[in-house]
Amino acid sequence: MPNILIVEDDLAVRDVVQIALEREGFSVDAVSDGEAALKRFRSAGAFDLVLLDIMLPGLDGISLCQELRKSSDIPVVMLTARDGERSVVLGLEVGADDYVTKPVSPLEIVSRVRAHLRRRRVDAPDQRLAFPGLVMDLLRRQVWVDDKRVDLTAAEFEVLKSLAAHPGWVYSRQQIMEQLWDGEFYGEVRTADVHVRNIRRKIEADPKNPRYILTVRGMGYKFAEIA
Repeated sequence: MPNILIVEDDLAVRDVVQIALEREGFSVDAVSDGEAALKRFRSAGAFDLVLLDIMLPGLDGISLCQELRKSSDIPVVMLTARDGERSVVLGLEVGADDYVTKPVSPLEIVSRVRAHLRRRRVDAPDQRLAFPGLVMDLLRRQVWVDDKRVDLTAAEFEVLKSLAAHPGWVYSRQQIMEQLWDGEFYGEVRTADVHVRNIRRKIEADPKNPRYILTVRGMGYKFAEIA
């Protein structure tokens, strides 16, 4: 049974999310502040996903996400106000995988959680995508650049895998996000730009002059056809 950690200081929101997930068979642990969440994360054993409010008393959601990323690649989905675009971008840049805007929809929360948990399962063994200087191990969900391990978030891994699986194919922002969400994406397509920027920062020697993920002006992105 997947174990979900909810970090939300608004009791009404916390209860709605917890009830929705428990009705779907998830095990749920809920706390109201960042310090309690960090303590629970370190002491309570493995969680499969964190739902994280950005605006928290004490240790805020951005800082908590940074702390979690020091030791874990667990999917992190932010809960944010509808006008919190700047916070969303910052959250994605420090390692969050996704966001849901408030007021939250129980159906959307459940759908997002299921999608992230499903994405972490790899069906085919020993799958690898290999290019000069870059290797993706799809079984272990690991990326190596010039024989050095690079840590990507779950969402970043999926975006890179989708592009790298078809070098030369051009994907629009909408298509990238639909690939990420198995065709069920209804959010802001510009989120794709943040993911690509973060991936470039981690795998490219010069992110401003990328070797692997190229921008196709007016269309989207493609993975370079590298001989």
